[in-house]
Amino acid sequence: MSNRALVAEAPARRGGPGRAGDDGPPRLLRRVAGALDRKLTVLFLLPGMLCLALVILYPLGYNVWTSFTDKNLQFPGDKLIGFGNYVSILADSRFWNAALRSVSWTVASVLGQFAIGLLAALALERVTRGRTVLRVILIVPWTFSPIVMAFVWRYMLDGLGGVLNAVLLELHLIDKSVAFFGEAGTALPSATLVNIWFGYPFMMLALVAGIQAIPRELYEAAVVDGASYWRTVFSITLPALRPIVGTLIVLRTIWVFNNFDIIYLTTGGGPRDASTTLPVYAFNVGWNNFDVGRMAAVAVVMTIVLLAVTAVYMRLLRFEEERT
Repeated sequence: MSNRALVAEAPARRGGPGRAGDDGPPRLLRRVAGALDRKLTVLFLLPGMLCLALVILYPLGYNVWTSFTDKNLQFPGDKLIGFGNYVSILADSRFWNAALRSVSWTVASVLGQFAIGLLAALALERVTRGRTVLRVILIVPWTFSPIVMAFVWRYMLDGLGGVLNAVLLELHLIDKSVAFFGEAGTALPSATLVNIWFGYPFMMLALVAGIQAIPRELYEAAVVDGASYWRTVFSITLPALRPIVGTLIVLRTIWVFNNFDIIYLTTGGGPRDASTTLPVYAFNVGWNNFDVGRMAAVAVVMTIVLLAVTAVYMRLLRFEEERT
């Protein structure tokens, strides 16, 4: 064998660049680096996961546990009573009345907020001058804190010195002042109107963003084909907004169904429970009657109802998307 051949074989015998296994150490380093990256990812996510567990999972778990006990603020200690609290609230007619009011309150508020938000979004898209100023004016209700908004509306709808009563009396639309938040027939509808006024800007802003994302070419083609404005709204705008509308309806349903402050600050759930919804009912049971176990059971039932409604609605929305 020549000296040149021996020199060519020497690197191969020493594991030099001529062998297939010469990339062993780099490959091992890559594996170690990949494993460290995966562990670092978990390590970086761990603080956030711990915060979520402390803020969400722990209160949820503790509430579920409390719902199976007879915990009462008037008496020390508590013991497990199984489904006693659930049986108690399901046998209470006030619970079912509050549930029906919660349904009507939620449906009317969400539909009202969506309708006004959609009309406001469509109107903003038609405005060519001063659109930014008009948008700022329309989102003013959303900037108020609930307590400020509630007391402003209580003053305006007051039965003695309220502005609305003064205007209606001046126009001879009513014969005497109406205590909108103090009468059984007007308390819940008045609170619902306040909630619609407070919540429609959220719908409007989300729908405006969705409308602006629709390609302009679709509208131009529709105009060329002779479609009217409302024809383009029903044939182009609303179908394109379907995913956004679905998300908005789910979010607002959850928020409105769980809403406590607006009703409590305007009507207090009265008069004679005429505007008591499930959150107000739970508050009365827990903090007026000190029955924390029953209050926790009401909260668990509300969570189950919202999860079921959300799951059904999302399934229907997904089915509609698959069909189209």
